[in-house]
Amino acid sequence: MSVKAPARLASWDVLAIGLNAIVGSGIFFFPGTLAALVGPASILAFIVCAVLLAAVALCYAELGSMFSGSGGSYLYAREAFGDEAGYGVGVLAWSAALLSWAAVASLLAGQLAWFHPVFAVPLPGRLAAAGALLLFGWVNLRGLRPASWTINALTLAKLLPLAIFVLLCLPRAEAARFTPFFAGEGRFSYAVFLALWALQGFEVAPVPAGEAADPQKDVPRAVLGSLLAAAVLYALIQAAAVGVHPGLAASTDHPLTDAAAAALGPWGERLLAGGGVLSMLGFLAGAALGEPRYLQALGERHLKGWRLDAVHPVTGVPHRAIIATTAGAAGLVLVLPSMSLVDLSNLAVISQYLASAAAVVALRRSRPEAARPYRMPAVWLTAPAAAGVSLWLMTQVSRAEFFGTALVLAGAYALKAVVDGPSRLSA
Repeated sequence: MSVKAPARLASWDVLAIGLNAIVGSGIFFFPGTLAALVGPASILAFIVCAVLLAAVALCYAELGSMFSGSGGSYLYAREAFGDEAGYGVGVLAWSAALLSWAAVASLLAGQLAWFHPVFAVPLPGRLAAAGALLLFGWVNLRGLRPASWTINALTLAKLLPLAIFVLLCLPRAEAARFTPFFAGEGRFSYAVFLALWALQGFEVAPVPAGEAADPQKDVPRAVLGSLLAAAVLYALIQAAAVGVHPGLAASTDHPLTDAAAAALGPWGERLLAGGGVLSMLGFLAGAALGEPRYLQALGERHLKGWRLDAVHPVTGVPHRAIIATTAGAAGLVLVLPSMSLVDLSNLAVISQYLASAAAVVALRRSRPEAARPYRMPAVWLTAPAAAGVSLWLMTQVSRAEFFGTALVLAGAYALKAVVDGPSRLSA
């Protein structure tokens, strides 16, 4: 059987993966909660969170320009600190991706409930969410090109309703609704932390770098471009929602749909309800492509007996990693509620940020002459700032999340010892 030349991701494909990973469910569910926490200052929560994350994104941009392989945070930690530390970061990266994928699938069921109440019933809703995961897993098994086309189409489709909402609602915003600017419960730092869920995802852009046509250029552009574009879009959406919907702080189930209904009437409500479905489907499609690549990268050096890095001879995709990741996410959807999945994923994502910031510093010291097509500015200030942001975000995490993350790591290293054997564990 002949092996086809592997397909490659173009610049737009990589950017779409990053933007698609950010613009998912958060912007459709969090505007009301953020408004309840800090009132109109919720607009700033997105901006402040993006500014803080910019230092982290710069770390990913430099690291992404150095390495052309797949794996993202796992690859960077492995190159900077060795196989064992890299394995732990890789497990956390894959776990966070798995939990986020499952969480958005669960939230998709809640969004579908706007169209038919059957999806609000736990069992049908969870079955629909699991079905969506299995569908996109199947698309990815068909090959890289069908998967990237699906992501590109859904990325454009999801952005259109949000752009219409901003263009039509911002001119209708009433100035009186922005005063007092700081209102609600006054919990601005927590609002910034919650904005992390809506803005995380730029770290996914480097994950399939090994399949990009020009990763050294495309990955930095995708990381920085997706974060900047999403932050601006989110701030405009929040401003529009605050300006047209006086009851936004009390709207926690479908805040954007309610805001569109208040400003535009029934057709606007339907537009945003459908836009929410498209947005979440787009996220699921992008995650179906990116997240198995964490497992593929891990499989190159770890858990060798399972051959998770195996590539299908016809489609050229990591079929074992895709099947394992899809099955894992579908299983989580069936047993855990959506907010539990959200909570558990945050610490795993933040841990990746901290490891990548540390990797920049370590590699500047150990490989000063290595090619860096993109070099982050003021590295000895920016990289520690990224680490500081990560540590601050960790202070917002509950003890239960720390305990859950520790259990995941302990189980992962125990599994590695069993599958790889004591010789590989000590190598």
